[in-house]
Amino acid sequence: MRPVRTVAAVLFVAAIAITGCAAHSAVQPSPAPSPPVVDQAPLPVTDGLAPAPAPAPKPAPAPKPAPAPAPAPAPKPAVLGAPVLADGQHDAYITRVDSRQRRLVVDVVQVFHDARAVKEAVADGRSPAEARYLTTWVRNENPRLRTLPLAADAQLRLRGGCESPASSELALLAADARAMSGSVRTFYFTLTVAGGAVQRVQEKVAINAC
Repeated sequence: MRPVRTVAAVLFVAAIAITGCAAHSAVQPSPAPSPPVVDQAPLPVTDGLAPAPAPAPKPAPAPKPAPAPAPAPAPKPAVLGAPVLADGQHDAYITRVDSRQRRLVVDVVQVFHDARAVKEAVADGRSPAEARYLTTWVRNENPRLRTLPLAADAQLRLRGGCESPASSELALLAADARAMSGSVRTFYFTLTVAGGAVQRVQEKVAINAC
């Protein structure tokens, strides 16, 4: 009978053990749910050294200075006292004589004599028959007038008429300057100019006369 009790006791102990295991399994809590996975940027891979500092921002380029204004050109000096006619001799008509202020208004001309006079007269439109007897031909291509002072000691050599004596009177110079032979001036004058003033006036006949 003793072995039967032993077996019964063993079975009882085993039953208690199984029941305890079952109860322990029944009360074991379920594992907590895992947190949701959040996407994260991957961490930078480093070689164990301190991260390099961020590059300093480049400074903004300095504005270019405005170009300096060009200097104004220096004013040209005024030409004072420029001579109306260069020094030397000039053939001209005298169109006006200002006796009070001793000034002459002149018109510079070209003068040809003898055979050259005939040739140039034909070139200017005279017929050979009209030009063949000319001894003086005056060409006036430029009507520009010039005013020149008459020097205080100027010499006047005036012929006047064919039988008139030479004169040095300004009044006669003015009269001869106005004398006309038809549409042609009777006289022309050779002016000697020095320092911008007329030093000498030589009257000459511009037509065939006397």
